[in-house]
Amino acid sequence: MAKKASAKGRVSKGRTWWMIVLSPFVLLALLLVIAATSKDLPSTTELQNPRSDLATAVLFSDGSLMGQYYRENRIPVDYDHINPNVVNALIATEDERFRDHSGIDIRGTARAAVFLGKKGGASTITQQLAKMLFHERDKNFFKAVVQKAQEWIISAKLEREYTKDEIIAMYLNRFDWINQAVGINSAARVYFNTVPDSLKLHEAAMLVGMCKNPALFNPMRRPETTLTRRNVVLNQMEKNGMLSQGECDSLKALPLGLDFQRIDHTEGPAPYLREALRAQVQSLLSEKDPKTGKRRIAKADGSAYDIYTDGLKIYTTIDKRMQKGAEFAVREHLSAELQPQFFKDIKGKKNRPFDFRVTTEEVNTIMVTAMKRSERYKMLTGKLCGNCQRPASYIETITVGGKKFFHCDPDKGGCDTQWPVVKESEIPALFEKKSKMRVFSWRGEIDTTMSPNDSIRYYKSFLLSGLLSMDPHTGFIKAWVGGPDFKHFQYDHVAQARRQVGSTFKPFIYATAIREGMDPCMRIPNQKTCFDMPTGQADWCPENSDNKYGGMLTIKQALANSVNTVTAYLMKQYGPQAVTVLARHMGIKSPMEPVPSLCLGVADLTLEEMTAAFASFANEGVYIEPVVFTRIEDKNGNAIYDVTPKTEEALDARTSYIMLDMLKGVADRGSAMRLRHGWGNRAKYGNIKYPTACKTGTTQNNSDGWFIGITPDLVTGVWTGAEDRSVRFSRTDLGQGANMALPIYGYYMNKVYADSTIKISRGDFPRPADMQGISLECGKVAGDTDIFEEEEESGGPAWE
Repeated sequence: MAKKASAKGRVSKGRTWWMIVLSPFVLLALLLVIAATSKDLPSTTELQNPRSDLATAVLFSDGSLMGQYYRENRIPVDYDHINPNVVNALIATEDERFRDHSGIDIRGTARAAVFLGKKGGASTITQQLAKMLFHERDKNFFKAVVQKAQEWIISAKLEREYTKDEIIAMYLNRFDWINQAVGINSAARVYFNTVPDSLKLHEAAMLVGMCKNPALFNPMRRPETTLTRRNVVLNQMEKNGMLSQGECDSLKALPLGLDFQRIDHTEGPAPYLREALRAQVQSLLSEKDPKTGKRRIAKADGSAYDIYTDGLKIYTTIDKRMQKGAEFAVREHLSAELQPQFFKDIKGKKNRPFDFRVTTEEVNTIMVTAMKRSERYKMLTGKLCGNCQRPASYIETITVGGKKFFHCDPDKGGCDTQWPVVKESEIPALFEKKSKMRVFSWRGEIDTTMSPNDSIRYYKSFLLSGLLSMDPHTGFIKAWVGGPDFKHFQYDHVAQARRQVGSTFKPFIYATAIREGMDPCMRIPNQKTCFDMPTGQADWCPENSDNKYGGMLTIKQALANSVNTVTAYLMKQYGPQAVTVLARHMGIKSPMEPVPSLCLGVADLTLEEMTAAFASFANEGVYIEPVVFTRIEDKNGNAIYDVTPKTEEALDARTSYIMLDMLKGVADRGSAMRLRHGWGNRAKYGNIKYPTACKTGTTQNNSDGWFIGITPDLVTGVWTGAEDRSVRFSRTDLGQGANMALPIYGYYMNKVYADSTIKISRGDFPRPADMQGISLECGKVAGDTDIFEEEEESGGPAWE
């Protein structure tokens, strides 16, 4: 009996031993079955085409990156364009046997189990990729364990679907290095201002070191900790025979060597253009055929492209060198010259920065309107989230502890921010309460304390500017500057703002006259011309700004010096209707009534319209609608949209050439002489000797200054003024277009001409065939008025 009992005990112990030995395998098998039968396991198709939000790239005309539209700042790069240093560092640190296993490292898993992860984790690069592609770690322990088993299954499938190099590339393109750097392409640019195939070894080691925990090893917050982690990576590379001991020691002695590039859509080159382009492309991608109801541009399945996730490429016409010169020109003139002049002009004046002729009641109306348009007011009234800028459709009203709050609803895609509801009647008092804020200055942002109303006045005191430069023969826009600083002044003064154009409208009137056969050397009396007005109104008789009259002026003289009396004479001869029709053919689309006062430029037009219209003169009278991008490609490089420029023959070549000849007189002998003869401070933007046709413009009370310059293959328009027309210079010599806008053109063109890599004509405008041998010079006869000597001496055009 004792022997039988002993035998049974041995059997029982044997069963127990086998149960202990086999139970982990049984549990593992059961876990894999549960994982394999789970509904959220990705299909083969999903494995072959893993979902990844890809940023849309906006490219300069040379193909270099201008900016991106994204939810995740990710632009993928092929394995062949990733420096081997990155790959070696990753394998040495994260998965030494990557090239040998099939997605799961058995040795690593066993080691992690025995030592509880203290001597290294068990996840292979493939497993980490599986987690990045298909899982967010679940907080529930059981679900997390099932997810781990799913990662093993997914890893094995990934290894069958992709090569090792493809898995490495997918991992590096997917990883989030924080600071808006998703993927190795963005990480190289953000941290080192380079591209993946140009990363140096110590730079690659830092990025790989961050992969363990990018928040902990963030070089912008913890540089010393990040440096230590980088050196761990270098040690791993030396351990795996990828570096010698000497090389490792030398590299560890190097600093991080960051060249951090902050990614912010309000910064970087051409921010105003990128914002205008965003709206233009989104509108284009949403267009539907009215007959079929189908999208004009769509994916193979008929769905719409998303500029934030579909990895499109937009090829713009913007020249990087010219854009840089344009941004410099605006900044240089406004910050160093014009703004100091304006602050000096308004110093000590009542109601500054508003003009002394503006009443207190008018100022109060302006301030209340500005308050209601401000982000702060919209936030206080629940129309905007101050944190994420989501509009009212994302915001709900909730009650917490008996008090009402606005809440940016995360279920609708909001940021979960909440702030107290206040009565609208209480808001004006809040705008008088001082608080800490950071405001714009030309010396950099300033931390200060002021009330919201004070900040509104402060921002309204800044002069703004817009610049647009384009090729008149293709319509390609070469430079676009919508304002001085996109972060603080987001309203675009190229395509959005409509401002009174003043004397820059006069060429439309003169072109109408020349087209109808008027000789540019015809002499007109310098005397008032009156227009009949409706019954009960006095006749309207435009005056010269200096009230000087008498003598005779040729058409060329009158345009060169922007003489109002002669312009009014021509308007009366040919009529506002004819002038308006020509302006429409030359691309003017804004509302514009055919009234006599058009001769003084009362129409509110955009800088884009005016620049494109003037470009018609340099293109033998053919108007070309401005083109800012030429092509859109999908993520695979397939063209989904090609731009076809729209053209219209507005003028004949003869009239256009005569207009160019007349407009050359503006720079050579008229209101823009300072462009030719710069001295003193003007020497920085003047002394342009190459043929230039141009026109200055100054509006009523000096609210707007304009300048548009034409060369044979580049037309550039500039507008300068304040946000409110009631903020302006008190003197015309300061507020005229020749002082406010012309210098920006001069700075820009001097930069363009100084760059030998920019191919631009320095010659004269080509004559049409039927104009060969015909002189456009006007001889002087008795009675002619000599007005050229007055321009520079008086500080501005005497007649405009």
